[in-house]
Amino acid sequence: MPEARAKGARLRERFAVTGLIVVDGRVAGVRGAGPDGPVDLHARVVVGADGRNSTVARLVKASVLEDRGILARSLYGYWRGTAERGVRVVFRGRRGIFLWPTNGDLTVVSLVFPPEEAPAPGRTARDAFYMSSLREVPEVGQALASADLVSQPRSAAVRNARRHVHGPGWVLAGDAGHHKDPVSAQGISDAFADAAVLADALDAGLSGSLGLDEALAGYSATRDAQRLAAFAYTCQQAELRPFTAEFLDDLTRTAADERAVEAFVNTFVGCDAPSDAGWLGESH
Repeated sequence: MPEARAKGARLRERFAVTGLIVVDGRVAGVRGAGPDGPVDLHARVVVGADGRNSTVARLVKASVLEDRGILARSLYGYWRGTAERGVRVVFRGRRGIFLWPTNGDLTVVSLVFPPEEAPAPGRTARDAFYMSSLREVPEVGQALASADLVSQPRSAAVRNARRHVHGPGWVLAGDAGHHKDPVSAQGISDAFADAAVLADALDAGLSGSLGLDEALAGYSATRDAQRLAAFAYTCQQAELRPFTAEFLDDLTRTAADERAVEAFVNTFVGCDAPSDAGWLGESH
């Protein structure tokens, strides 16, 4: 942020956008309120980079191009004292269990399952479902045998959807325009990729080397070219359907080659992996 400020950016903290300024059918700024009261901010372009529940997307009534709904639900908790510190991923039927080490000597243990297998309403039923599902898997039970759950299990569910991302005077970036299940761990990479492409488009449109609407349309086309295959793949993986024999054969061959493992993981999480890159290459 200091670098952005040095280039002339102004940061308004604790500021909420409440409406849009529209002039002759074009978005020309936002209305909002902060610590100093209400204010109108004028701009040639309003960028909505405000997440999957984007206020900008709602205000401009950005159309939904594709909505595959919620394909998986999850429960997760933080554990202390697990028997192993590495990453472990276990699939049983259409359930997945993920152990991820995190800060403070804690391990996040996530249970992912189809929406139709959701527990009965209420915290007691939810917690019992989480604990029993973990105990049913021997290797997970062993890893957690001497561990303590130090947080209340929490629930999460993500709708897989993408929006039209530009119009007269407005554009969406990151999760505001395209959101998918975290199974492929591409959300942050997608946001950085959007920012890079959109920055070039805005530079072209605001400098006059391209018409602004043309530049934003180009950004939209590039975003779709980068995302659509990964969107479809992520939705497929989020359903946790049984692996095909062909996929398992490919996975066995991949596991025998360290560089192939790197390439597989990089592709899965949406990272670039130049030939001289190390593990996980470089994020978009």
